[in-house]
Amino acid sequence: MERVKLARGAFVLMGAALLIAGIHAAAVRGLADAHYTNARLTLAESARAKGGPRPEALVAAIASMRQALALEPANPHFVEQAARLQEMRLLGLQANDPALREGLKQSLARYREAALMRPGSPYVWAGIATLKLRLDEMDFEFYGALERAAKFGPWEPAVQLAIANMGLASWQYLARPAKAPVIAALERGLQRQETSIRRIAAAHGNLPPRLAALCVKK
Repeated sequence: MERVKLARGAFVLMGAALLIAGIHAAAVRGLADAHYTNARLTLAESARAKGGPRPEALVAAIASMRQALALEPANPHFVEQAARLQEMRLLGLQANDPALREGLKQSLARYREAALMRPGSPYVWAGIATLKLRLDEMDFEFYGALERAAKFGPWEPAVQLAIANMGLASWQYLARPAKAPVIAALERGLQRQETSIRRIAAAHGNLPPRLAALCVKK
């Protein structure tokens, strides 16, 4: 009888410990999500302002993401967002600033972490391809990332714009197989976000006849 009581007591204690652990884990996730949401809201609010995110908004968003990552370092959404924020922070730097290349490499490393966690995310692969192009590294990693972005997110608006932008920026240097997904992204983008696609095309100017015919306003 005494053994039964001891077993019941141990079971109750184990249950209580598991309950406490569950409550703690839920609290950590909730706090991490709060920091993540704060970062996203900060960016969303500042993105509506002319000229893009303000420096102080980016600083606040980066601080929030660091807190979220400290609580949940293995969350792929947090890692991806941290990479994107790091990249955005560099937009104001001059092309010849040594800090630019170093910062882009740090952001690329973050995206690679996110790709290992979520290999099916088209946003991660589009981010990797974009950074590789900015680093003038059109290697196997660049082409692989471009292919995966197109494969996993053919109808994702942000992915279409990213592929269109990097494709038009590097068209004359692209290997022939990589031009097909760029054309496809342009065609799909023109169906649903025509204004944005045409704005990107106009920004690059002097397009090859095939692309000019596709992007010119009818």
